[in-house]
Amino acid sequence: MILNKFSLKTKSQAEEPVTLKDIGGILLGCFILAAAIQGILIPAQLLTGGVTGIAIILNYLTSLEVWLWYMLLNIPIFIAGYRLVSHRFAIYSLIGTFALTAFLALLKPFNLGIEETILAAIFGGAMGGIGTGIIFHSKGSSGGLDIIAVIIKRYWGYNIGQTFFVANLLVISLFLLLSSLELALFSVIGIYISSRMVDLVESGLNVSRTAMIISEQHEEIAHGILHNLQRGCTYLSGTGAYSSKEEKIIITTVGKTQLPRLKEIVFQIDSQAFLIINETIEVFGKGFKRGGREY
Repeated sequence: MILNKFSLKTKSQAEEPVTLKDIGGILLGCFILAAAIQGILIPAQLLTGGVTGIAIILNYLTSLEVWLWYMLLNIPIFIAGYRLVSHRFAIYSLIGTFALTAFLALLKPFNLGIEETILAAIFGGAMGGIGTGIIFHSKGSSGGLDIIAVIIKRYWGYNIGQTFFVANLLVISLFLLLSSLELALFSVIGIYISSRMVDLVESGLNVSRTAMIISEQHEEIAHGILHNLQRGCTYLSGTGAYSSKEEKIIITTVGKTQLPRLKEIVFQIDSQAFLIINETIEVFGKGFKRGGREY
C-alpha cells in the first residue's frame, strides 16, 4: 500500500496532514480558474479579481505575460502566508501558485468563444469562483489575494468571499483608468458572482439549518428529534419577557433535507410551538464536519 500523506509540524506542533486528495483538488481548481481567465475573461477584455486582476492590468500596460506578473507579485504575499498561517498552507499555496501560473501559460491560446459581454461576465465569474472555491475547499490557495483572504478569515473572521469582493473593488478602480466604465461594470458583475460561488463551494453544498423551538411539550419534541431524526438537541433555559415564565428552549442543527421532517415533528406535537430557523454555513461535531485546523 502506498502512503498518500505525511505530517508536518507547525509552531504549535499540531499535526498537519498533506494529502494527495487535497493536492488533486488544488490542481483541478487551478485548471478551472485558469480556463475561466484565459478562455472567457481576457478575450472579453474583462477583469478577474485579486492579484490575477492586477497581473492582467500590468499585462495591458507592458509586454510581460499575465503568468509572469502573477508569479512576481506573489513572492511577498507567499512569505506572509508561510509566517502567519501554517506550513501545510504554505506548501499547498506554493503548489497552487505554480499550478495556476503553468495553466495560465498553457491555456493562453484557449478561447471558449463567448462573444456576449454579459454572458462572459456571468459564466467567467461563476467558473472562476468554482475553481477558487475548490482550491479553498482543499485547504490551499492559488496565491495572491487567496492568501490574504485566508489570513483575514483566520485572524478576523470575515468570509473569504467578502474579502474578495471588497479588495476587488479597489482593483476595479485601477481598471477604470485603462478601460471603459461599461467593461468595468461588467467586471464587477463577474467578480460579485465569483465571490458568491467561492463561499458556496468553499463551505460545501450541504448548508445546514439550526432551529430554536419554544414549546410546553419540549420533552416530546426533543424525543422526536432524537429518535426520529437521529439528531442531537440541547435545552437552553429562558424566561418569557411578558409572562415571566421559565421556558425550556430546544436548539438543534439538521441537514437541509431534514428540515421538512423537523417541522412536521414539531407541529404534530404542538401546533402552537414557536419555531425559529436559521441557515448555518458550517457545523463541526458528531454527524457533521470534523473539527481541526482548516488551513
